[in-house]
Amino acid sequence: MDKVKKMKYFNRRIFINVIIKASVLCFTPLVFASSETGNFDVTLTITSSCSINTATDGNVAFGNQASSATNIQVSTASIEVSCTQGTPYTLALNNGANADATSRRMIGQTVATDFVPYELYLDTYTTLWGDGVTFGAVKSGLTGNGTTQSHAIYAQVPSANASAQDYKDTVTATITW
Repeated sequence: MDKVKKMKYFNRRIFINVIIKASVLCFTPLVFASSETGNFDVTLTITSSCSINTATDGNVAFGNQASSATNIQVSTASIEVSCTQGTPYTLALNNGANADATSRRMIGQTVATDFVPYELYLDTYTTLWGDGVTFGAVKSGLTGNGTTQSHAIYAQVPSANASAQDYKDTVTATITW
């Protein structure tokens, strides 16, 4: 065989080998890709919490009264509480800033030696509301529902027989959960 023929034969042989190998690669599935799975957790911890708001309607205002007035009652004040759904809680009221051994008292704003006693109730003037130790019981058996819950304050001044001036006391409400 002459050189040219050999070269053509050799080139044809290379061409055929390339075609055969290329077709094998085209029709052979690639095995380079692989996969693996794994699991992960998604978690959330909701803690019990409560908040108390006495600023909205928390002030007990008896208004203007004659010194001869007795059994002055108001029920327009309330304590607003927001607790996590299902959270049990209690509401307590302290004795106020001017209590003596027997009652809560408002102090005169002009004559600081004058006082007017008053009472706070957790229902319609039957059960005194306090801290569970003095001046009444705590409001208990309550459960949060995730929204704002309003608790009315019923207040009464048994007698307004005192000097003419403004009177005031400050009571602290405490929520325990």
